[in-house]
Formats: sequence, structure tokens, C-alpha cells
Amino acid sequence: MRQPLPFTFVVLLLLLFSACTAPPPPLASANVIDALSGPVDASFTRAYAPIDFVFPADHGSHDDFATEWWYYTGNLTGADGGEYGYQLTFFRSALAPGEPQRSSDLAATQLYMAHFAVTSGPANEHRAFDRFSRGAGGLAGAQGDPLYSVWLEDWRAEQTGPQSYRLSAQTDGPNGLVALELSLTESRAPLLHGDQGLSQKGPEPGNASYYYSLVQMESQGSITLDGVTMEVEGLSWMDHEFGTSALSGDATGWDWFAATLDNGVVLMFAQVRSASGQPQDIFEGTLSYPDGRRVVIRPEDFTLTPTGQWTSPTTGIEYPSGWQANFPEYAIDLTIEPLIPDQEMTLTFTYYEGATIIRGTMEGTAIGGRGYVELTGYGSMQGSFQR
Repeated sequence: MRQPLPFTFVVLLLLLFSACTAPPPPLASANVIDALSGPVDASFTRAYAPIDFVFPADHGSHDDFATEWWYYTGNLTGADGGEYGYQLTFFRSALAPGEPQRSSDLAATQLYMAHFAVTSGPANEHRAFDRFSRGAGGLAGAQGDPLYSVWLEDWRAEQTGPQSYRLSAQTDGPNGLVALELSLTESRAPLLHGDQGLSQKGPEPGNASYYYSLVQMESQGSITLDGVTMEVEGLSWMDHEFGTSALSGDATGWDWFAATLDNGVVLMFAQVRSASGQPQDIFEGTLSYPDGRRVVIRPEDFTLTPTGQWTSPTTGIEYPSGWQANFPEYAIDLTIEPLIPDQEMTLTFTYYEGATIIRGTMEGTAIGGRGYVELTGYGSMQGSFQR
């Protein structure tokens, strides 16, 4: 799904009138759905038709589009045998398309935000952080040529070879250092979503984005949580999406899932919830087989049923916690459970992004897997994070 959930005009104003290196305070009212449903400046480029992706150039920034984001998430096993998860994401939001007109090194038309989180299954802990900066003066930015990189200060994802990458982030948490150092290696070709990478977000022409993923990336390195470092290895998933789009109709939020199964099958699917209680039928997911076959997954192709609930002690928001996902035509029946219940991202914007454990059957054979889930638009928050 990966709508540009963390950006609203309020954040842009805060960035413009701040030092741009310190995060703004929690917003008193930050309704993601309202922000994505408003008008968009007509000067930005829109996604009308499929394009021919060229890599690594298209891993970089597309500044003529209003928004862009690079999501890295991963499911890792530690040297202690425990399960861990991570998220390192970068968001770009444009004030105007293209390059700034002023010659100053700090002149910027692009603003960046990054989110960083680590989840420990053994410790039942989740730590999340965010940063903001203007895309100028080397503070933040993205490029695709000659090698891809995206960064905000010392949080960085960068290409180190034709199909290899390095992720790095660290910050001081409330109980000690939190850090990520990973090497990633592509094992499959980029997975294009929707119509050859054109992902429709509404029925209107141009209300779409360009969306692809790097899936099943072999990952190894270390994570540090509360000052304790653990060697880890596993698989990572990268989503890259750029466009000038908005949610349509009476959308109230979405439930987005990435699943990597032990047999090499990967799934990306989402349900866009509406005020009427019926899921919107526009978004298309993807089912990909290890032999390269790719199938578009439409809303009518699956059912998604919550199996439990969890209430955040921080915000008071009630989220679904556990799901049954059934894809009858493809004989896939999955039970999806969070690695730990509390993986809420209580940052400038609050949403849920967490590692999952998957069990089920495919064509009558037992199957396991790992994945990630993103939940937005649930409930009203209490206190300073109230929507």
C-alpha cells in the first residue's frame, strides 16, 4: 500500500520554521487520511501509464512527483536463536517539483523524514525513532546514479555493488544505544506491482503511483537494542514508491501486509477500509512465485479476518492483532500473528508497523513464513497524539 502516511502540510510548516535537524513535537491533530484526501498541486507529475524502470537510476529520487518513500523492513534471527524485526524508512515530500531556484546550498524544494525501529521478540521490546531534514546541504537526499543511496544525516541505505546494499542507523534511546548495521543482497529481480509497476490509488486518471519491491533480500549484520548488540541474519523487503496521488472516496485507513513464505512464494496485499465498512476495491497486490511467475491480487481474490485485538497502553488505540488471510483461487490459507503485540510507532504520526510470524497451508501443504504489517486509521488517540 505504502501511501505517504507521515506527511501533512503541518509537518512541512514545522520543517520550514525549524532547524530541520530536530524532530518537531507530537502533533495535536494529525489525521493521515484527511491529509491524503485533499487537493494536490497541479504542477507535479502524475502517474498515468506504465514506465520502463531502469536500475539503479530508478532506485533514486523522482523530484517531479509530490511524494516518494523507501521502506526497508526485515525479519531476522539472532545468534541467540530469537526472532527480531527492523524498519528503516525514508520519506520525501516536495514543496515544488524539481530543483530550487535559489543558489543557496540550503535552498530546498524537497523535505525528508525517516523512521527507524527495532523489535526484539526475546525481550518483548520495540523501539522507534524519527528524524526530519531539508533535502539540501548534504543533510538528506537520494540518488540513483552511479550508485543508489538515500540518507538523512547518518541514517542511510546505500548500494555497495550491482545487487548489494548496506543499511546503517543509530540513535540514543531511553535505555541506551539503538542501532542497525546490515548488508543486503538481492536474490530476485525487482517485483513490479499493479500494471507493470503502475499502482492505482483511486479511479481518477493519474491518481496512481509507481511501485516496486526488492524481496527476499539475504541480510546479515547486527542490531543493537538498549545498548546490547546481537548478530543477526535473515531476509529483508524493500518497497519503493513515488507518485502524486491521494486516497479516494470515504477511505478511513488501510491494512497492508508483506509475506515471505518458506517455499519462496511472496505476497503483498492490502485492504483499504472505508467509512461504510466495506473495503475499497481499487488496490492491487501481488503474488510472486520463485520461478518468476507473477499474479495480480485484487480485493475480491482474498478475505482478511482479524482474529484478535490489542489496545495500546500509550495511545489508547485499539488495533486488530492477528489475522486469517485466505486466497481460495491459489489454495493459500495463512494465519498471521505479530511477533510481539506492541509494535506501535508513536512518533510525530502514530501508526502500527510490525514484524509478523506466518503459518498456514498452500495447496494442502503446511507452510510457514515471516512478514510485516502496517495499520493506519485506527481509533482516536489520547493526549498529545490525538488524531
